[in-house]
Amino acid sequence: MDTRESICLFCPLGCDIAFRVRGDEVIGPEFCGPAETHAGRVCGRGLYGTELLNHPQRIATPLVRKDGRLHETSWDTALEAAAAGLRKVLETSGPDAIAVVTEPNRSLADLGAASRLAQAVGTGEIFCAFEPQDWPMLSDEADAGVSAIEEASCVLVIGDLFASHPVLAKEVIEAKYTARGNSLFVIDPRRSNTAWYASSHVQNRAGTEALVLALILKAVVESGKGGSAPAWLNEFDADAFAGTCGVSRSDIARIARSFVDAEKAAVVFAPPARGVSDVGLVASLVRLLAGVAGQGKECVCLAAGGNSRGATAMARSEGWKPVSELVEGLCSGKYRALVSLGADLYESYPTEALRGALSSLDYSVSFSMFHGLLEQSASVVLGESSWLESDGAAELYAGRVADWKTVGRPSWATRPVAVGVDALMSALGVAGQSGGKRVSAAAAVEMQWSARLEAVRQAAASVPADGMSLVALPAAGHSGSGSVTGHINWASQMFPTGFAEMSAEAAAAVGARDGDTLVVHSGNADVELTLKVTDRLAQDTVAVPAYDTKARQLFDWAHKDGWFGTGPAVVRVSRK
Repeated sequence: MDTRESICLFCPLGCDIAFRVRGDEVIGPEFCGPAETHAGRVCGRGLYGTELLNHPQRIATPLVRKDGRLHETSWDTALEAAAAGLRKVLETSGPDAIAVVTEPNRSLADLGAASRLAQAVGTGEIFCAFEPQDWPMLSDEADAGVSAIEEASCVLVIGDLFASHPVLAKEVIEAKYTARGNSLFVIDPRRSNTAWYASSHVQNRAGTEALVLALILKAVVESGKGGSAPAWLNEFDADAFAGTCGVSRSDIARIARSFVDAEKAAVVFAPPARGVSDVGLVASLVRLLAGVAGQGKECVCLAAGGNSRGATAMARSEGWKPVSELVEGLCSGKYRALVSLGADLYESYPTEALRGALSSLDYSVSFSMFHGLLEQSASVVLGESSWLESDGAAELYAGRVADWKTVGRPSWATRPVAVGVDALMSALGVAGQSGGKRVSAAAAVEMQWSARLEAVRQAAASVPADGMSLVALPAAGHSGSGSVTGHINWASQMFPTGFAEMSAEAAAAVGARDGDTLVVHSGNADVELTLKVTDRLAQDTVAVPAYDTKARQLFDWAHKDGWFGTGPAVVRVSRK
């Protein structure tokens, strides 16, 4: 029996994982040695990811729809059917009626295949289904790596890092306890496990992280120990911002003093899918704080998708469009055909309008590991291999490009997306062609700091008295919307769906007790969820799992200002 190593793509840390293998058959997971990335540590989703190999619910063979039902067939037959359907749309509606979408938990080769397919077909409508926080957060600059946390005597964390990226918990805890006087500060509206270890937990009002960071930055500059002050720092009322956030100026001053006085310090930003208003602004403030606070200060911005940084770089260089435009275009009837390369659009951005739009397409081709909503109406379904079943490379969170080799042969008749796309292009008769459109990358827009901060303040202040702020919870067992990790038995058992967290005071206000059924009303959906009473939330905040498609319906998935909103939803809650 041999041991083969790969990496985990369920988040951008790229932890090393290993498997016991007999021939080409994967027997089970194995632990890596302490010399590997993150000292050989791996979280549960990475460890139990071996369940994806030969999973009984995997799409095992190509499927073609005939007389309203999907029928098993060969790859050649399925590819010919897909090519014929796409050619018909090309002839009747033109290339821009065909959209191509992929997602960031895959190799650079798979992402490149998406670009090749779009260019060969001649469409400029190509998208990547990022989690909402990823696209606006990532910049062209690589952030610091794990050493920035290990060497820091002061760490400032925004978000629930121990849930979203649990392997880093050891580095954060050790950074606090390595020496007397070291400090850990956490900004999060929920008293999370990360916050439990904090020297001080700033439990801000949901969605006001940008205001808290602006206050810290102002305090750093006013201390006289930081760099020069941006002009806009003098344009806001600090007392008004603190009041909106629900934080004290003394807590802000303590964080600023500890951060700027530290010889080495790190600010870590790990936002949830929804709950942080204007993630792009927060990421810019994080980077600005690290720069203004002086030498030895670093920032670490952690996305959700495993290859989000690689996908972002490709999307910007190739002129891909924001996936929020795809959702809007599908719902308006702009597109007549869709080629999905592993993306789960409905599970990620669930609305009734999108559900109807996907089922009403003239033609759709889906490369997928599992059956989802799109596969219920897709014209052709092609089983894709996981990254564990092919060679590949990905760009991880600190800009490091990691390569891996296949662990085992592809399950059943599945194929890697890059291989399947090349075969589809051959069937279309466009193999090797590259005459498609490339959309010019958007020009950089000057940051409107004051206006965007004021927009965040107004959003937080506008929650009505009978309303609550709804935030999404990350989980150590799930990646993104949970469309793949939800099939891992350990993850589905340890991290169930269908619940909403509220404080005892908030529950009493609606006459509900732990275990009761709540009806959560938003402007987008009314959803029934089971109440979990908690002492982790303020009375004005309710939390739902980010990996629950039903709960994600409560958020607004409209295309506004170039992307989805990232802040909390405003909801009303009643007992059923």
